Amino acid sequence: MEKRRNRRYAKRFKVRFGTRELTSTGFTHDVSATGLFVVSTQQLSLGERLHVEVQLDGEKKLMFEGVVARLTLVAPELRQLMKGGFGVRFLTGTELMGEMVPHLKDKTRIVLTYPTQASFQSAFEKELRRGGCFVWASRHYPVDSIVYLEIEAEFCNRSVAFECRVMNVVTADDGRFGTALMFLEQAAAVSGLEGMVGK
Repeated sequence: MEKRRNRRYAKRFKVRFGTRELTSTGFTHDVSATGLFVVSTQQLSLGERLHVEVQLDGEKKLMFEGVVARLTLVAPELRQLMKGGFGVRFLTGTELMGEMVPHLKDKTRIVLTYPTQASFQSAFEKELRRGGCFVWASRHYPVDSIVYLEIEAEFCNRSVAFECRVMNVVTADDGRFGTALMFLEQAAAVSGLEGMVGK
């Protein structure tokens, strides 16, 4: 049996929800870092997008957007024994950014993540400051095509994105593609990356 990645907490909060306006109500049964389960008799569909307001203790309220990821349908005669309702997965920042900046969900987007300052410093000294980098990608990008490279520096909570040209591609035994990239605007890219060195 697959274990849940995120621990769930049994918490009861009143919620209001709806696709456009907060016209329906229910109560949370449990919550986790990625979503919550709402006890409700409201008829919903998997994948449906919702606005949800959670009434916390006192006057505090929490607003978020999510999608219906699970449905638990219970016959009326069994509702005293079982909780019917739906599970909502919170929309992530990346998903929301993809709507505001369309190229972020483009298939030509490659993401490099550096969890520590030391890992970023090493990559900067070895290749980034020279105007490009070598990445392993799960798909083949043709030589001379243009891709978006997003560099996430988790250690300082910053992210920068640049347009790059594919200079060379090699195929590994495991099916990945080693891709050599060159920044289109090298001076601007290097200058932007220097701002994260030593952070």
